[in-house]
Amino acid sequence: MSLSPRERRWLIGVGVLYAAVVIPIGIRKGGDFTQELTESERLLRGLPLYVANPEGGIWWPPFTALGLVPFALVARWSLAVAKAGWALLNVACLGWSLVLARRWTTDWMPVVLGLAAVGKPLQSNFEHLNLTPLLLGLIVAAAADLQTRREVRAGTWIGLAGAIKGFPLLLLLYFAYRRYWKGVAAGLAVAGTLTVGAMLPFGLRGSGEAVLDWVRISQAATGFGKLGTQSLPGFSFFFGWPVPVVVALELGCVAAVAFALRRAAGGERNALYEVGLVTLGAVLVSPVAWLYYYTLAFPAWVVLLSRSTPRPAGFRAMLLAAAMLTSGLLTFGLYPQFLWFIREANYTWGGLLLCAVLVTQRVAQPHLRPQPI
Repeated sequence: MSLSPRERRWLIGVGVLYAAVVIPIGIRKGGDFTQELTESERLLRGLPLYVANPEGGIWWPPFTALGLVPFALVARWSLAVAKAGWALLNVACLGWSLVLARRWTTDWMPVVLGLAAVGKPLQSNFEHLNLTPLLLGLIVAAAADLQTRREVRAGTWIGLAGAIKGFPLLLLLYFAYRRYWKGVAAGLAVAGTLTVGAMLPFGLRGSGEAVLDWVRISQAATGFGKLGTQSLPGFSFFFGWPVPVVVALELGCVAAVAFALRRAAGGERNALYEVGLVTLGAVLVSPVAWLYYYTLAFPAWVVLLSRSTPRPAGFRAMLLAAAMLTSGLLTFGLYPQFLWFIREANYTWGGLLLCAVLVTQRVAQPHLRPQPI
């Protein structure tokens, strides 16, 4: 369903207002973007890129060093203008995501509430000038194409998302599970070509070495217990949980996602639901997932909030609790001291609860008629 002219005007107007708010914030802060521009500048100068990780994190994948070159060139003249351009691109990708998600709903309410449920992660993205809205747009576009049987194009979107951030490539496991083999091939080809191709300024041999250097230093920085990440590996950092326990949790999360997908064999096949569920699972098992990664929970929220079918007992309470966590509402000084163990890994707990809600929703509706995909 396409937007009406009135809806389009409203969306553009809200987008302009939102850009007017987040662009000054990004110009004043925007540390992630500024940091990554140094890699693009080194690429322009032909200097080695992946000698050591930045403090407290890892570099974005190699393709982003090339992708940010236009912004690095602008930054030579004005860093503020480069930041503004990047923030504007993120706002445009967010708007694209909203337009695509609107097709799954009868009105705008699930979309608006879905945004509210990821409010702080989304705003954090613009404070740090990260790239989560770009990933969100690509992932929702992939779901839209799967819904209309365009698996090659869907795989291309996921391949591009993987080249930009890495962990979205986990969605290709879902493609393989559903036997979208052309989509898997397209995703791997796009991700591999963009990743290695971005480093070709160093030559054929040098490009491969640069990619391997990035993998090596990234793995060294993302071991269990090394980063306070908002994914399951962060439990080792925050609580000192042993690696086998965290690995068991990750396997349990993967098993729950697979179980929910399997239930569709005799029931509903909905691309936005499945892509939203798998994306959330990918965030939870990713070695690194900062709070703004939970912007990617938006598709799952749209699906849950747009359902008109009967829901199991306690569903609304679970939904409300998950929304309070993934929105970041309680992180504004509202946590009681005795809940420190939830506060430290707020978004991880929120992601786990949201995943449980998604699985419960699917299990509670086993007799729905299949939808074409």
